[in-house]
Amino acid sequence: MSKAVFGNDKVVYNGIIFKIHRRIIMLPNGRKKMIEYCERPNSVSVLAFNKKNELLMIREHRPGYKHNVWFLPGGRMDKAGESPKQAALRELREETGFGAKKMKLIQKKSPSGTLLWNIYIYSARDLYWQPLDRDPGEFIKFQFVPFKKAVQMALDGTIENEFISYNIIRFNEMLKRKEFKW
Repeated sequence: MSKAVFGNDKVVYNGIIFKIHRRIIMLPNGRKKMIEYCERPNSVSVLAFNKKNELLMIREHRPGYKHNVWFLPGGRMDKAGESPKQAALRELREETGFGAKKMKLIQKKSPSGTLLWNIYIYSARDLYWQPLDRDPGEFIKFQFVPFKKAVQMALDGTIENEFISYNIIRFNEMLKRKEFKW
């Protein structure tokens, strides 16, 4: 069976965060199909722990949820020349005021084939206080949550964002199986 043939890409929407692309493809059976996909800047999320093994979580208002929700510190990689690790450290400091002496990549994830976007998930420890100014319009509160409780919050739906829940549960499993070492 032959492969699909991709036509020219056309940007049909170019917003502040998202860019929507459209193109016609020729399927292996000879039929044409219109496809669309969304592109956005890569992002980072950080599972940061204090000396008591409590997870640093944030609560903030998210328009899509229309109320305050639990999240991990993180955000877009939108500073020129910034590596994923540098972005993770910056976002941690902007959103919580804490820097981290140790930070390790847990995984790089691409959510789907129609949303072009990489998310870099880090674990951090040896936290220290060194805040950066928050982005305008961010009203974030942070809280240290015992990790066992954070896992339960992910499992019972208290943490509404499935990606955040997944990463907390996955990291817990990695620790149980001794698949993660500092």
